[in-house]
Amino acid sequence: MQASFDFEGGEELRKGVERIAKNTPGMVYSTVVQACTLIEIRAKTHHLAGVTLNPQTHRLQQSVKTSVERKGLFGNEIIGRVGSPVVYAAVHEFGGIIKPKKGKYLVFQIDGTWIRTTQVNIPKREWLSKSAKDNEAAIGRLFGREVTLLIEKQ
Repeated sequence: MQASFDFEGGEELRKGVERIAKNTPGMVYSTVVQACTLIEIRAKTHHLAGVTLNPQTHRLQQSVKTSVERKGLFGNEIIGRVGSPVVYAAVHEFGGIIKPKKGKYLVFQIDGTWIRTTQVNIPKREWLSKSAKDNEAAIGRLFGREVTLLIEKQ
């Protein structure tokens, strides 16, 4: 004995599901771009503009970029990144200890006074993770809106 079900609109449902499946990767890609852009803008205009770090050269602020790429066998993995290639970006985000590469001491000047020390402890000053956290609700709304639009179009 075999069970079977018939209902009206089955073909329409199948086509609708196919359209959603076809359009989902594009929607996700564009929404990841928007989400990463929100984080980048927040980092540049808030945390790297004096709230978390006080810029002197603006090099870190200007270096923050967004990249989004497709990966996987069928390009169905979408990876969004926001970051900076500047060497001290990670030290500011996570903190760290700076030690001399050559010689016994680090030598630098603060307010006209020369300092000589074996290491400097840099506290973490999260600028990127705070920017992501600041945009958490907005990013959730972005994805929610796009999923709703995707379903309603079908």
